[in-house]
Amino acid sequence: MTESEKQRLDWHSGFEGGLMLSLRAYAKDIEVEREHPLSSEPLRIDYLVIKKRHDVYVDNAIGRDYRTYNIIEYKNPNDELNVDVLWKVIGYTCIFKSLGKTVDEIKASEITISIFRAAKPVKLFKYLREKGVRVGEQDPGVYKVYGMIDIPISIVVISELRDSSLKALSVMRKKADEDTVRQFLEEASKYTEPGDKRFADAVLQISTMSNKELYDKLKGDTSMCEALRELMADELKDAENKGVELGIEQGIEQRDFDKISDMLRRGKRPEEIAEFCDYPLQQILDVQSKLKKEK
Repeated sequence: MTESEKQRLDWHSGFEGGLMLSLRAYAKDIEVEREHPLSSEPLRIDYLVIKKRHDVYVDNAIGRDYRTYNIIEYKNPNDELNVDVLWKVIGYTCIFKSLGKTVDEIKASEITISIFRAAKPVKLFKYLREKGVRVGEQDPGVYKVYGMIDIPISIVVISELRDSSLKALSVMRKKADEDTVRQFLEEASKYTEPGDKRFADAVLQISTMSNKELYDKLKGDTSMCEALRELMADELKDAENKGVELGIEQGIEQRDFDKISDMLRRGKRPEEIAEFCDYPLQQILDVQSKLKKEK
């Protein structure tokens, strides 16, 4: 993936989609705030998950220790996670605790911290252990940090998650597991709620860009092809209706033009592409004609 492609990827929107889908079974009982403001100045935490009822139990690897206020920091694959970042998140948490309307309204005993990252922060864990801070794995991919503050701290390594209910997070990394991607596509293609479909689309955008070869392979699978078409149906329809004039005169978006070009170069027939992508056949033929002229 090029540096420009890395910059274009909206990792936080993808993570938001994965987080929301991971907690969708508890949608009525929790509230998720993105970029929760800590002051009138631009000081924000990435996500705040609030349990609306004390008796709600989030039964998955990332939520089993959730209390009333659950602060989440997400670091995309290009972000650093070192001891200073960890202390920054702790600092933000302390500020959040102090912002109750009355003294001790937000109790430290009702707060948790979770930091998500694709790969294990090996150097950070080594540094913490050398300083006498204990790091232990509670669930596959979920590491607890003990001894820094009284508030529970979890570092979630997305590439190591094995909880089947967290597929929406697991697929958003390079070298995603094929079986996990297949399961996510099958599950997401059955979503009917607009919010769920929107979050799935955000996840899919990150996952496909990070695993192009895998998704190209899956497009050759009949069942996966259908699942992808179902997930992308609204987006493809909107692109066709808008007719945005970026790629060619007929108004195919540049991204769609590139997609069709790539499929043609890999030997796909125009009729196959038209059916798979839900494009008018004439548009595919126009792209084919343009490519021949460029040779």
